[in-house]
Amino acid sequence: MQIVYEQDGALPADLSMPRGYIVQMKKALEYSQDNDFSYDYFITLSDGMLPLQNRKKLVEYLEKHPHQDIYYELSNSNEDADIQKRFEEYAFFTNAYDFQKSKLIRGMNKMTSSVVHQFKQRKFEDTIYLSYPWFVLTNESAQTLVDNIGYLSDTFKMSLYPEELAFATMLHKFSTVKHHNDNIWLVGDQGSYEFKKPVQPVTQDVLDQHPDALFGTKIHSDTNIQIYQNYFDAYIRED
Repeated sequence: MQIVYEQDGALPADLSMPRGYIVQMKKALEYSQDNDFSYDYFITLSDGMLPLQNRKKLVEYLEKHPHQDIYYELSNSNEDADIQKRFEEYAFFTNAYDFQKSKLIRGMNKMTSSVVHQFKQRKFEDTIYLSYPWFVLTNESAQTLVDNIGYLSDTFKMSLYPEELAFATMLHKFSTVKHHNDNIWLVGDQGSYEFKKPVQPVTQDVLDQHPDALFGTKIHSDTNIQIYQNYFDAYIRED
């Protein structure tokens, strides 16, 4: 495990989010190379996300899918024209701290995007993949994302929630590591991630319904204290 003490600002729905993940991996990879070792996996843990299982169970899961990238992909632009349409639209003001919550800012974005789209449409030949914004990556694929961070900026700048499009698209394009498609994350009161919406705290009912899930979102002591108390140290518990 590597702890990076320098952190760039990263906001959901903005390019800074996927870029921030990749920058963190870059720093970790540089540290490992300087100290002559390599990581087994890179696992994203967004704000308030906690492991729901202990280390033994997590390792057992990973050993069932050796040397594979794990992320949950739902569709792509070859199968769903709406994904291509979404990519072609421009997004503005996503670097505003209140973008996700402010109806005014989101309304300004929608209006500006509509006007700009009439005069300037971007085209893209690569297949675009839609996935959850989290992943478990091998060392090789993490390095691949780092090596191609320029593609991220060139392709997904001014995109809305680029973290839902960029990672799977880049991994399909640049990585040769096998992909295991699996949903190991629990989100909100339905259990599933909702695209282009703020991530919601996982509920106890959802946790009870999916006892084998590996990660839960938005588990904070100030919003769901009972769940936090039940899981804050789950990773280090013995069976």
